[in-house]
Amino acid sequence: LNGGCHTFPSSSPTTTTTTVPSTQQHVINYKVPATYDGVTPKPHGLLTNFCHKESIHPNNTVGLLTAASMETFSTSSRGARGVNVDVIVTAGLSNSRSSGADADYFTIVCEDDDDDDDDDHKMTPGTINTIIVVDTPLSPEARVEAYAIAIEAKCNACVDHGVSCAKDPTKFGMGTGTDCCALLSPCREGTTEKKDGTRKRKSIVKYAGKHTLFAEMIGQAVYEATSEAIMINIHHLHYNYALYSIRRWIRTSTATMVGARPCLSPNPMDPIPNAPPSVILMGVSSVLLIYVTPLPERTRMLLAAVVWDRYLGEVPVGVHPVCIAGRAITKCVSLAPNRVYQNPVLGFVSGFVFMISMICTFVCGGWIFVRCTDILATRGPTLFDRVCYSEGYCDRTLANASFDLLAWILQLLLFKSAFSLQLLCTIALQMARFLERDRLPEARAQLTWLCSRDPSALSSSDLAGGTLESLSENLSDGFVAPLFWYVLLGPVGALGYRIANTLDSRVGYRGRYEWFGKSSARFDDLINVVPARIAALLL
Repeated sequence: LNGGCHTFPSSSPTTTTTTVPSTQQHVINYKVPATYDGVTPKPHGLLTNFCHKESIHPNNTVGLLTAASMETFSTSSRGARGVNVDVIVTAGLSNSRSSGADADYFTIVCEDDDDDDDDDHKMTPGTINTIIVVDTPLSPEARVEAYAIAIEAKCNACVDHGVSCAKDPTKFGMGTGTDCCALLSPCREGTTEKKDGTRKRKSIVKYAGKHTLFAEMIGQAVYEATSEAIMINIHHLHYNYALYSIRRWIRTSTATMVGARPCLSPNPMDPIPNAPPSVILMGVSSVLLIYVTPLPERTRMLLAAVVWDRYLGEVPVGVHPVCIAGRAITKCVSLAPNRVYQNPVLGFVSGFVFMISMICTFVCGGWIFVRCTDILATRGPTLFDRVCYSEGYCDRTLANASFDLLAWILQLLLFKSAFSLQLLCTIALQMARFLERDRLPEARAQLTWLCSRDPSALSSSDLAGGTLESLSENLSDGFVAPLFWYVLLGPVGALGYRIANTLDSRVGYRGRYEWFGKSSARFDDLINVVPARIAALLL
């Protein structure tokens, strides 16, 4: 290498007062089989045994493990103004991760140095190991800055070669989950003799910020060696870069088709985050493709609504019919006098009238909305007769198709607002994330998306059980039943069901609403008789 053969003395003081010769420092990049799980044998024991076999003192050795092929062994060197930098890299990519990717292992603090908690954790092979050798002493500041530059250069190499995250292929991998980087440089101890016979302390590299020449050398050498190692790995696993690119595109497309699961606010009334652009594009394309397929109208609407739910998320809360109904129910209930809830007969009659009024109001509103969209599809193009068609600026066929599509999408949104499966999956997965990470306050807040019980005193097992119970119930209420009533009565039927179900969720409880909500609860039971049994079969 550019810096030659390096032998650096140890700066560690001995425990005795006798002067002891300095010992050599070693760095080992130990190749393990691809089947090695990181547990058996223990990494420390594995490296210690190797040191003893090679007559190397373990206490003066830095050990790195890799399952990557040694064919990826790559080097790069830079030198300037008497300072030499050598970089050695081996690269495996099967364990690639982006920064902030979902964890595989959730223990943070171990009980002792034996790491007994690691026994059940199986490592995925694939590591980028980087060894940087500098033949000039570094100040503490320069060491920290040099590490940062080296990591950034490695990340740049990964991005430039399109390394994707194994957890989420739509994101770039910035390395792997088990990357290691070792930086070696001599100590500043001792002096050097000048030509005039005087002695001075050894020179050091004081800084390594991005504007310095030393940072340029570190960054270029690490990037060059890492790029070469990644390319060798790609050719080793995929035979050529073109095939690697095709497989990467397939993984990215498959991950995009999974749909969006953005993090949700604990408050159910807060806006739901938008899906990534790639997922939105997939959803829009799929909905338009379904629109032009020669299928029966209700079949097209049903498929498009499921796709919309999967990729494009929810209708905005401000115009969501079910949310509007929920706010209206809450407001009306708060304005009712207390005697309505205290008198059983008055409460039951008032609750029955209130239920009929709310369902009829929103069902009639939905029916009017559908009729208006039909009128828009048939008469919309005539609005532009004088402006466009008479002057020849517009094509009548294109205008008819555009208004047909607009009316169809509006009816699709009305139907989509009656159910939500993707949101249930998102809530369940996010609850699992909170429980895995022992984040109980967030998990308790998350439960309010699913049910109205008080979660303040619930344990992890209670939260998990409550989530599963609520998901089972909401599978029927929030997905199976709306689709069932859509098949029977169309979009207005699905909306009417959701209004009745919302009434049950707001007032169908014992206690204050014992009699006022009884008719809503019983009616909800009635319209769920068949859908609930279908949901039970699905479970």
